[in-house]
Amino acid sequence: MQLFTRNRVIQQVIIDAGHMVEYLPTYLPDLNPIEHKWAQAKCKKRALGWDTDILFALNMV
Repeated sequence: MQLFTRNRVIQQVIIDAGHMVEYLPTYLPDLNPIEHKWAQAKCKKRALGWDTDILFALNMV
């Protein structure tokens, strides 16, 4: 059985069980706010020359 056929079979089983199948969009890091925060943290880490553990220890509230 091909992957595409198997996906249709699985989709039908889910629908028959009374559930809805929703497909997620492809991953877009530009739309994920945490990615921007990680970029800021990495930039600060490079600028200060600190270890990641030190950076987080000093900025935890």
